[in-house]
Amino acid sequence: MHPSTKEGIMTREANVAYATTKVSESSQVVEALKCRAAAIPLSALAVETRCNGEADAFPGTWPTRFSKGLEHNAFGIVTTYSYNNFFEEISDPSYTDNMGNRIALFDSPAYCGSFQTRPNAEGSEFSWRNWDMPFAYHQLVAQAPEANSVALAPAPCLGSDELAAEMAELYAMAYLRDLSFEAMRTSKTSQQVAAALSNMPWFDPEQTPTDAEGNPLSMVSSNRRTRDGENLTPQTLFRGSSAGCADGPYVSQFLLQGAAGPEEKSDALPDKSAQFKIGRWDPRIIERAPGVDYLRDWAEWLDVQNGANTKKERAAFEGKKKFIETPRDLATLACIDASCKPYLNAAALLLDWNTKSDLGLSQHEDRRHFDDSGKEHLLSFLKETAKRAHRASWRQKFETHNRARPEKLGSVACLVENGYGAELGAAEAMATQHVDKLGSASSKDFNLIEAIVAAPSERRFKHNTRSWSRLPQMTRNLLLPVASPGGSPMHPSYGAGHATIAGGCVTVLKAFFCTHSADQRPMSLKEAGAPAAFVPEDGGLNLKETKGDDASDVLTLNGELNKLAENMSLAGCMAGVNYYSDSFDSLRMGERIAVGILAEHMATFRSNVTMTLETFDGDFLTISGNGAGSSEIRVSGCSLSDWWTRHLPPQPQS
Repeated sequence: MHPSTKEGIMTREANVAYATTKVSESSQVVEALKCRAAAIPLSALAVETRCNGEADAFPGTWPTRFSKGLEHNAFGIVTTYSYNNFFEEISDPSYTDNMGNRIALFDSPAYCGSFQTRPNAEGSEFSWRNWDMPFAYHQLVAQAPEANSVALAPAPCLGSDELAAEMAELYAMAYLRDLSFEAMRTSKTSQQVAAALSNMPWFDPEQTPTDAEGNPLSMVSSNRRTRDGENLTPQTLFRGSSAGCADGPYVSQFLLQGAAGPEEKSDALPDKSAQFKIGRWDPRIIERAPGVDYLRDWAEWLDVQNGANTKKERAAFEGKKKFIETPRDLATLACIDASCKPYLNAAALLLDWNTKSDLGLSQHEDRRHFDDSGKEHLLSFLKETAKRAHRASWRQKFETHNRARPEKLGSVACLVENGYGAELGAAEAMATQHVDKLGSASSKDFNLIEAIVAAPSERRFKHNTRSWSRLPQMTRNLLLPVASPGGSPMHPSYGAGHATIAGGCVTVLKAFFCTHSADQRPMSLKEAGAPAAFVPEDGGLNLKETKGDDASDVLTLNGELNKLAENMSLAGCMAGVNYYSDSFDSLRMGERIAVGILAEHMATFRSNVTMTLETFDGDFLTISGNGAGSSEIRVSGCSLSDWWTRHLPPQPQS
């Protein structure tokens, strides 16, 4: 992250020393890393992380806990043996084979029965799908911020207004999955959906939502209630919480403007954004067939929960490359492995626009641009941030929260709605309360839950004559329509990898580039050097320039960076595999990881430098290095400790 300017922000000797430190495995280097960590202001910060307690509240059924790939009964309730053994093995793997090699329980299928369905290809059977990296968080690193200094707050509980609103919003996203974002801003359908959601206590500013026990919201939940924009309207529907997310088009310019490779150069791409000296990324996606959703059949849903690998059953692609135009298009990004490619593209665009570096990196106007060495440092720093953010999210997933994916919560609503609530054991009362609260998503001319019940329940896999034998009859279908045949990934929902990476990488971009004037006025895209702003034409095959309030002289650079982070993190919600709180909290955890990494590296500078950025919550945060081996973080209006733990429950006093 060391942008080299003519002033020599980082000397060649310091750069070589840093590289040597990164690759050496000697004990002296480990000690040096520990000393460096102690020199930054995060060394004394340790946070307490805990789950929401539902594992103990609902023993034996665990309806809100991750159990995908384990054995479930006909009602979708995970078996006690497979659930307990799985998480015991996650904590302390103990099995070995005859050769002494470790074989944990999750190295082989936990479900050994036959699946109810099979692939559409003749003569083939579904294989078993393994879990994704349950050990990733065990890796030890001598880097800041340390693993115990970042955390996620407890997830919303079953029966709360918050969780009911999250699931209602996911149902609404699925219902509008093929409506273009531009049409969504004005259409009657989106107006009906916004009006229905607005009647829920969580979305109505005139009502007072409560937790599962009927108590006032905690500060954690109150923070999550924050959205950008006034009230819930077609313009603000499904937007994020940060400044600028509700302004203009839904999709960030950094997900529309990019560079096609030489063999795929398209006339649809704006000329000035079509060539980069570094990095090539085509922002278009291959169109998926509209109207094709999955896991709306109980037998198919159950097979996927038991671990059937159905990923190859995806409906045929249309074959056309298009720009992101609909929620289904954005959901496509959630089905791709989390990476930093969109943020590398954003960096390449900003460099191509000649956007100036942060004021604190150089006060001389003619020196506030990156040379080739500075560009390489920026891009490598984005990759490093993405790697650490990904590792942190996995630690929260398996070690602490083990939150079930939304497709499982849809089954809970199905059981209650069809008279099988008793199968949920101790969770029945809260599950019934949850379904009752879902029913409040209704207006005079539209009922969201009835719309989902009436949605297509087509079978997507091949069924045998016994597919429905011994399975409950679901006449009112509240299974969540998901965009992928495999449903969610094979790891818990919270934290969200895409969102944590988005929070970290966008924070790095804000720190490196000048997003505000000296008086803290947000800089417009035009002032940042953008040639124009665009939206997809109908069909998504081409872009058209925006006008009026959607133009580049109105949209802000900071807002479009916030929008990039929110788009990427909410893509999982569009696909039906994440909740809003996954996005909200994980973005902010990623932000803190990036701030810690920036502080760590600012301590290596040989001169006084600063970086200033506006956080996702609207704070102005400054990271400075004193040129003598230490750094400082200052937050406007509050202490670093208060900002660092803002989205967590009250922390124990040291």
